[in-house]
Order: sequence, then structure tokens, then C-alpha cells
Amino acid sequence: MKGSLARRGKSFFRNWWKVGLAVVVLLPVLGGGAYVAADPITGQDHPGDVTAIENNYVPGTVRVQQGEAFSFGNYDPRAGIPAHSVVEIVPGCTSPPYTGNNPGQGTCDYPRFSSGLVDHGHVHDVNGVESLPPGTYEFTCQVHPDMKGTLIVEE
Repeated sequence: MKGSLARRGKSFFRNWWKVGLAVVVLLPVLGGGAYVAADPITGQDHPGDVTAIENNYVPGTVRVQQGEAFSFGNYDPRAGIPAHSVVEIVPGCTSPPYTGNNPGQGTCDYPRFSSGLVDHGHVHDVNGVESLPPGTYEFTCQVHPDMKGTLIVEE
């Protein structure tokens, strides 16, 4: 009997991060807005309006009023993911092979908004959002171009 309880205890602590991830992912769905729950290890609140979890943006669609901005926090619990970003998708320029700004290969408009690279555990403002006109804008991570999100700027 004692051995069985000990095994269950070890299993719980070995999988604690899954509980924390579920809380972080489900909080916006359950009415928590874009606020991200406290980190299960440090207990610190995550002040980012959008965060990276398992190579996904949470929430995946961000709505702001014209003239406002939002912040991005990198709290991705996966080991080996040191940085993420939020950067406007500029067709042909913000995903590999990045040929648009290379000499002799054409020119690209620079993204109108970006968080820059955000190290794990940090939060950055997404600069440039406050000057966007109303509309829908797609964004990605400059390190992980398979990450996609949508920004909706409303009047």
C-alpha cells in the first residue's frame, strides 16, 4: 500500500507541468480574458496579454482598439526554446528563406509591428500596433515561422 501511494505521488510531481499548462491554456477559454495564470514553479503572474505555450500563441487572436497596443510574454515550458517573438507577416519576407531583404533579391517592407525576440520568462510590448489602422493582421514568430496568430485592430 505504501509503495502505491509513493508511486502516485512521484507521478503527480513528475507531471505537474501538465496541470500548469492546462490552467494557462484554459484560463482565457473559461472567461479569464487574455490574462495568463501564475507560473506553477515561481508563482509569479504572467503579465503578457498574449503568451507562447507549446509553440502556439495563447490566445491565437488578439483584439485591440485603434491606438492601443498589447504585450507578449514568453512562458513556453518546453525545454530548449529560448526565445519567441510576435512580428507582422510580410509576404515573402518574414519566413525562410528570408530572400526579400538580401542584396540583389528585391526589397521588402519592414514589419509594421514587432515584439523583438523575447527570452523565456520575459515580457515585451509589441511596438507599432498603436499606429495601425483598423484591420486584420497576421503575425508569426521570427524563430518559429510555423507559429501563427491574428491581430484585429478595431475602431
